Amino acid sequence: MIITAFDLDPRGTGGVRVQVDGGPFATVSTQDITALGLKVGHELDPAAASSIERRAEVFAARAVALRMLGYRALPAREITRRLTRKGHALPVAEAVVSALEADGLVNDAEFARHFTLTRATRRRYGPTRLEADLRRLGVDEHVASEAVRETLEREAIEPSVLLREAAERKLKALAGLDAAVQRRRLRAYLLRRGFAVGEMIPVIDALVGRAAVRRRTSGIKGSRRFPDS
Repeated sequence: MIITAFDLDPRGTGGVRVQVDGGPFATVSTQDITALGLKVGHELDPAAASSIERRAEVFAARAVALRMLGYRALPAREITRRLTRKGHALPVAEAVVSALEADGLVNDAEFARHFTLTRATRRRYGPTRLEADLRRLGVDEHVASEAVRETLEREAIEPSVLLREAAERKLKALAGLDAAVQRRRLRAYLLRRGFAVGEMIPVIDALVGRAAVRRRTSGIKGSRRFPDS
């Protein structure tokens, strides 16, 4: 096996395609070429060929991971899970993720803080839901808890305000339903949103009660009859 050429990967990965005996053998990084001391004309023994192939596997997995991160930030375990699901060996996936963490391209704590901020402000999720979603994505329980607490405090986001805003928004969609139905659906909705029962009950009582008063007042006004002049 003789190295016959080095070509830039036509797929645009930034890698180098190693040609062996006139045909493509493996695609690796330029750093791999230097580290392995590869040169045109060198003969590859089985050990050297295996080393190139291992580095090619890591390079391919890293390219996939970088494409993922180009769409959205992801925590380490989620990247590992997706890489293995795409057929990359677990040791390869873990090595790639570790390198990305070392390069500062993957940071679970930073991801968790950004996730908390966007989900709290845009979707009105409560602390319990935020922590559960982060854990589901593979973020460590302690990291998730600290990120939610720190982010809400730093951004002056009050869970009680999120709760009320979420309840008010949902109640508009429940307009016209019986008060008991509104209460039941609001409770289920707010539970899914990550709010505690003890905190939501007073809010639900107040909002549903106020809506009932408005309906009664509106009905009384609509039923008034003015005397003929």
